[in-house]
Amino acid sequence: MVHRAGHGGFGARAARALAALALLLPVVVAQTARAEPAEARAADHPARVVKEVRVDDRTLDLAVSSPDTEALIKWVRLLLPEHWSKDASRTWPTLWLLHGGTGNHLDWTANTHVEELTADRDAIVVMPETSGCSGYSNWYNGGKWGAPAWETYLLDQVRPLLERDYRAGTRRAVAGLSMGGQGALKFTAAHPGLFSAAASYSGAVNPLYRSPDGGFNGPDAVKAGGIACLTDWRRVWGEPGYPFDTDDPADLRQQWLWKRNSPLEHAAELAGTPLYLSYGNGAEKGVGWKWGDPRPSAARCTNPAAHGTDDQIERAVFGMNQQLRAKLAQLGVPATVCASTGGHTWPYWERELVASFPMLMKAIGA
Repeated sequence: MVHRAGHGGFGARAARALAALALLLPVVVAQTARAEPAEARAADHPARVVKEVRVDDRTLDLAVSSPDTEALIKWVRLLLPEHWSKDASRTWPTLWLLHGGTGNHLDWTANTHVEELTADRDAIVVMPETSGCSGYSNWYNGGKWGAPAWETYLLDQVRPLLERDYRAGTRRAVAGLSMGGQGALKFTAAHPGLFSAAASYSGAVNPLYRSPDGGFNGPDAVKAGGIACLTDWRRVWGEPGYPFDTDDPADLRQQWLWKRNSPLEHAAELAGTPLYLSYGNGAEKGVGWKWGDPRPSAARCTNPAAHGTDDQIERAVFGMNQQLRAKLAQLGVPATVCASTGGHTWPYWERELVASFPMLMKAIGA
């Protein structure tokens, strides 16, 4: 298979331009109760598979319809183990791989060798499509909530659908890149016991990150995502308030919701789950590893003391993950961490998927 190179998160120049354009979008400001309404529950908006596409012997694409996605269909790609059958008497553990900003369900198979990596493993790989700016969250929508409700859709609709009709078991691990790294850790913290292990590759683990030296801030990625999705970025979590959108320290707007969706803010709830964090410093000097090489050496994890300047997105990711790493250590929450020289691109993410793969498989008994 030929794998294309590219970004699953935002390219640095494009993200800066999109962030600037996002500021031109109309403002949606509303102060409402902080609880999500009962209408977001999966029982009220069930998902169903409307089409199956067998891509090859192992790859099955499912077209899923749900009112909670704000789309006619969203796809879920499955990589299936040997001897899998919908009629089997057994189930298989699952590895969920979450895409990044501007990504979709095809990203992992298009940009990595995940098919080969999992070929001899007795597990189902689940690669769901959300949107390029989903935040893996139920959207605020100016306080109205409603669709899209991505967390409800994935965890309360797609997950039980796979367990009911596609022989997915209840032992699960989750990993993601960029926005997907935020989603993987957010889901793990918010739903204790749902996932047996979690990995974040260049994860946007602090959406409220404030660059100390004028670089890319956390909210900039959300604003850029709104342009990528052709929507108002404020629909996702509202506005972050001070110090990003106002000079008034008392004006926090919907910052409570940004914190609700921040792995950094919920680091304590990650305790008890095997964790893997990898991130670069934004300095591009080559990956030093390619598919087919021996498993990545621990020598790659050089723990850079400061960020570089080549990749503005990974520069911000570096700051976010340094904060999360410090907080986990302060709380006594164990995590395997690899901080290295590198940028926000697929060769690094594939390397770290391979490096973390034994931990993820061990957690689900595959």
